[in-house]
Amino acid sequence: LQIAPGQISHMADIWLNDNQCPFLAMTAHWISEEPSTGTLKLKSVLLEFHRICRNHLGKSLAKTILYLLD
Repeated sequence: LQIAPGQISHMADIWLNDNQCPFLAMTAHWISEEPSTGTLKLKSVLLEFHRICRNHLGKSLAKTILYLLD
């Protein structure tokens, strides 16, 4: 991410597996110019993939995200 030339967008997504256990994925996305061609390319990276062991609503979810970003 340190070499990203501009703004970086962060996303978070939560889903349940078949056993109703919640998981959180956090990703980052940015646009990069390919040096050889000069074309723009979307780049993405998975920052975190985390099983949420407690309540995944509101303040509890915010605390989990802040903990993972720290």
